[in-house]
Amino acid sequence: MGDLKDLLRRLDIVDVIGSYVQLKRSGSNYTARCPFHPDDTPSLSVSPSKGIWKCFGCGAGGDAVKFVSMIENITYSEAILKLAKKYNVPINLEGRKKDDKIFQALEEVANFYHESLKENPKAIDYLKSRGVSSKYIKKFMLGFSPSSEKLVDFLKSKGILEVYEKTGNLIKISEDVYRDRFLNRIIIPIRDYRGRVIGFGGRSIDGSNPKYINSPESEVFKKGETLYGLYEAKDHIREKGYAIIVEGYFDVISMHSAMEKNVVAPLGTALTKEHTLELSKHTKRVVLMLDGDDAGRRAANSAIPNLLSAGLKVKVAFLPEGKDPDSLVRENRDLMIDILENAKDVIESSIESVEKVNSQEFEEVMRLVSYIPSKIERESILQQLSRKLNVPVSTLREQVPKERRELPKAVQDVDKLSYAEKILLKIAMDLGPDVIPVEKLNLSPYAMYLLDCIKEGDLFALPTQIKEMEIEDPEMFMDWAIKALQIDRFIPEHKISRLRKTKTY
Repeated sequence: MGDLKDLLRRLDIVDVIGSYVQLKRSGSNYTARCPFHPDDTPSLSVSPSKGIWKCFGCGAGGDAVKFVSMIENITYSEAILKLAKKYNVPINLEGRKKDDKIFQALEEVANFYHESLKENPKAIDYLKSRGVSSKYIKKFMLGFSPSSEKLVDFLKSKGILEVYEKTGNLIKISEDVYRDRFLNRIIIPIRDYRGRVIGFGGRSIDGSNPKYINSPESEVFKKGETLYGLYEAKDHIREKGYAIIVEGYFDVISMHSAMEKNVVAPLGTALTKEHTLELSKHTKRVVLMLDGDDAGRRAANSAIPNLLSAGLKVKVAFLPEGKDPDSLVRENRDLMIDILENAKDVIESSIESVEKVNSQEFEEVMRLVSYIPSKIERESILQQLSRKLNVPVSTLREQVPKERRELPKAVQDVDKLSYAEKILLKIAMDLGPDVIPVEKLNLSPYAMYLLDCIKEGDLFALPTQIKEMEIEDPEMFMDWAIKALQIDRFIPEHKISRLRKTKTY
């Protein structure tokens, strides 16, 4: 069997890269638009004689294996095996990927939960009440956690107890005593886009809070980088040409069951830059499907800048107030179809709303334009505005913000916020800033600055740490935070560590 050098010798780098992007000859080399960043002009160069490629726009480069690794979002070793199989080149790789055993353990546990569901009528009845048929229970491999003891016995029988402990899903109480993090919950396996189980979501069915919990961050599970349903949806996304982004697990499952299968959701967090970059590998168009209330509009304001920055075209479909995709698609499928078909492009609808320069609507269009990475697309939008407003394009170019909102240099570190301030900012983001009695509180300049951002709907400026906070009891924590920050009874940070330990982010 050959080694890596032998594989690279036998690969035609032009053939490998040309199977992913359109290459054009340029002298003795080839050029293409780089798939790893928004690229208006061909900045990727491929050298057949040297067997390497280089992008002079984003700086990425390497051999054929590195290209496949990056574009397929797989490890270098996995890319070697993929190419060796595709081109029928025998290869010998020593060692195994360090995470393989963890993935295998997670898959085993997913099977355990799935089989356990069959023995729990209450859990099955709950899923039926949510309109989840046996077909989709099987497709999404839904399960149930019946007993910590049964799970531990299963792990021991498979010889994977120590490996599974590394995921953080099993809490060690004392020597040989464990508690399943998801005990008595419906289990929702979370897969990466290659189909490997990387974590779990758990939904309570007995009224306990929180309703949903996720696996903790681990070697293989990164909540801010993972989209639920992407594995099941990716082929449908390519077929349809766009992705629908909803908010929760059952939104995804119900949409798959009732009408659309090109649907994904973040894991109870704001849509991050990493989410949007992952989506941009599969499509260039997305539809944000959100509640039509104030919270839904704030979520849109938070997500749209990241989506535009990833080079995605964005439409927004607002649902009737009080409805989510899960409930609406089961109650009125025709209305859901109509809402989806009439989703509005955020840029086009913003342009339509502009009547004059220096209006609030005009400022909003300029703000959105500043996030678009393509110079060609930005210029096209400015041309449309120029014709509508009868204003020279050169004048409009000067109105596009040169830099997005910049944090004050002296206070831009999120760690300078007190824990109470973080709590209030998260609650203001979710419930609206009007619930915070600002005039009565001792807030730092940075907290006031971020609160102003929330008031203006500019959630892009908020640190990811705040966006991804999980607060089990917002009312209790808001009451505590307000008391901690009241001007007449301000509590210093070093005296509030006890509450911090009760719920972290």
